[in-house]
Amino acid sequence: MSGRLAIQLVRIAWTKWDRGARPGAIRNRIPRHAPFAPPHDSARGWLHRIDHDALASPHYRRTERMCDLADLADWELPVQSRFSEGHVWLRPRFYIQKPNRKATQLGNWLVRLPFGQRAIIRANTAVDFRRQRNYYEYSLTVGFADTATLDLPLFRDMDERVLLY
Repeated sequence: MSGRLAIQLVRIAWTKWDRGARPGAIRNRIPRHAPFAPPHDSARGWLHRIDHDALASPHYRRTERMCDLADLADWELPVQSRFSEGHVWLRPRFYIQKPNRKATQLGNWLVRLPFGQRAIIRANTAVDFRRQRNYYEYSLTVGFADTATLDLPLFRDMDERVLLY
């Protein structure tokens, strides 16, 4: 059985100055999912990456790109996959700095996704860089079917977000 992956990653980034109630309300209105519409069929599937970035400006700037998985190197994918008969194993590739999450499962194979289903994995982190703390929230949706689509029944919803303040 051959299947295709549909991967959608929504990444939201903000600074420590955007942590209050008003910026938080704006951030909470940002959609964590978007319509998934690949331009054509692909042998491996598609990656739809959406970034909402408030690191350089006070407003969230949205960038979006759709990439054929056949054109990407493995290190460019937000999820590592291992195919087996009738399912695919998934391991997210998020850069998690703080808090230390050795107790969580984010570094292991998290989901054994059956054919014809989708999984959602959410995580967040704080990253210290050059005397600046930035915050990131990730929402990763992966579908596994005959065609690259996310219009599939939900198999598993994993929320690994923790309190960062």
